[in-house]
Amino acid sequence: MYSPARSLNNAMSKVSQRASKVSTLQVAFVDLSAVLFAIGGVGSLVMSLLTVTLISAGIPVTFITVFLVVLAISLICSLGAIHCYTLATKRMLSEAGMRGMIFGALLLIFSLGFVVNFRAVTSTTLLAQASALLVLIGGITCFILRHLVPSSPALMHQESIAQTA
Repeated sequence: MYSPARSLNNAMSKVSQRASKVSTLQVAFVDLSAVLFAIGGVGSLVMSLLTVTLISAGIPVTFITVFLVVLAISLICSLGAIHCYTLATKRMLSEAGMRGMIFGALLLIFSLGFVVNFRAVTSTTLLAQASALLVLIGGITCFILRHLVPSSPALMHQESIAQTA
């Protein structure tokens, strides 16, 4: 007879057996990448919001629609990098790695001014570039460690559903 509780216990025991084989150095790198996602995501979010205040202060912008598109994508990527922190703490390293590399690369492209060069190189652009690099490094780290550190199964993240007979 099939028992969902028994299969869940078997899955959890397999995960705990795999987790015992993982070195503490690998877990430390995953935790470090989660911290890099958090710092880089918050830093890039703050720098994107500071860009809005600088533009509203009267700095002339010639291509306002292009700037607004770049700003919207930067804000989405910053929030996505913060979401990568959540994925890394849940040990969903494949998702966190791919998303972190994409968000970090986009943030780096926009902070370097390859798409739109509205700003001169100042301390705010250097901080935006540094935070984009942190997100990119966190994504690369998670992507490399995705097969070495076991991810928790999806059943452990879901709440149990009460069944009525």
